[in-house]
Amino acid sequence: MSRPLGVVPDAVAAVIAATVQRELLALGVDLPERVALVVGTEAVAEVRREGWHIASPITAAESRPSPRNPE
Repeated sequence: MSRPLGVVPDAVAAVIAATVQRELLALGVDLPERVALVVGTEAVAEVRREGWHIASPITAAESRPSPRNPE
């Protein structure tokens, strides 16, 4: 099963946004949801600028050979 392009990075951004929002709320700061989502989206963009790639987990059908047992 394949996911539409962008689904996983969008989900990561949403998790970051929710975490930021929750942590700030614990400190008594109410961050609007749209602002938190911008923070999450920017965090994902920064990860990509650093050369990392956010993608779906590898499925069993797509598994890579073990680095301990090269073929």
